[in-house]
Amino acid sequence: MSGSDTTVLAISLQKGGVGKTTTAINLGAALAELGFRTLIIDLDPQGNASSGLGVNIPEDAPTIAEVLRREETLEAIVEPTAEKNLFVAPAPKGQQLAEVEAQLVAEMFPQPRLKDAIDACREDWDYILLDCPPTLGRLTVNAFMAADAIFAPVQCQYFALEGLRDLSDVVKQVRQALNPNLEIAHYLLTMAKAAENLSQDVENELREAFGDKVFKNVIPYNVKLAEAPSMEMSVLKHASTSKGAKAYRSVAKELSHGRTPKAR
Repeated sequence: MSGSDTTVLAISLQKGGVGKTTTAINLGAALAELGFRTLIIDLDPQGNASSGLGVNIPEDAPTIAEVLRREETLEAIVEPTAEKNLFVAPAPKGQQLAEVEAQLVAEMFPQPRLKDAIDACREDWDYILLDCPPTLGRLTVNAFMAADAIFAPVQCQYFALEGLRDLSDVVKQVRQALNPNLEIAHYLLTMAKAAENLSQDVENELREAFGDKVFKNVIPYNVKLAEAPSMEMSVLKHASTSKGAKAYRSVAKELSHGRTPKAR
């Protein structure tokens, strides 16, 4: 981890539907509720972290696409949400991020575009969460170059465990060439169904393999988590007493244990 008192986490797994954006939104909201100034950077071309928090910007407003092109600073594009201490660097509408990815692929050697942008305003934040696309392309590699560590949400299904193997391979490559300190530091079990043997089997296998890197708290399958994005808010704001909200609060406390928000 970085020596800075700001933590940058890339939320990533090469599989859609495992809870990456749900985790970015609700972990971010839970950290913000604890008083930590938290920024979510929306790197997914679908832009669900932005829309899921009610950040709907004008068509011509700068986004993370301009930051990655080095046409705009990160600080200049940050938007507040309706939730105190929680901010978003929004993704653009349409195909702009896909076009940026094509530009990144054309580079002979990956450039630390996102890292440079974050470093310029890093101390303004307690936590920066990078909501990565469900692929391991150049947008994700740029996030891995910028991150102190990777936070992997693992759905309680065996296909998610297969995605972890692919993720581990890419992390090794990035560590060798681009970010020598990178590791998968956190594993979070998501969409767990207490009554299902499969959920328990996946949990047991993950804990046996990764020990204390797996959060003690597990995110249950909860309909309120699925409803919240359509309301353009976190589950903490949509259904504060739901199982999903309580679970993300517990994970935020686990993650931030021993830390206090920076004085401002």
